[in-house]
Amino acid sequence: MPEASPLAPRDIARRELRQFLHLAERIGMDAERLRQSLRLSHDDWQRWVGILHDAPLPAHPALPLLLRHLGYLTSRLDRCAAVVLA
Repeated sequence: MPEASPLAPRDIARRELRQFLHLAERIGMDAERLRQSLRLSHDDWQRWVGILHDAPLPAHPALPLLLRHLGYLTSRLDRCAAVVLA
């Protein structure tokens, strides 16, 4: 059986960011509110969204911190979506 190759940090960040953006879109959250919920400056937000278009991983905030925030917020958005879309 072939071994699964580990995901690169960039791929993990892309996947988590896409999931976050998808849920936010489903409940109608705008980009400014998303940026604020992640506590990112406009420039940091643009750099992180840029990874979806092959930009390099930003150094700030650190990837583990951003992933922690994304996980927490994605979980909250998922619960909101279940209520809003029910």
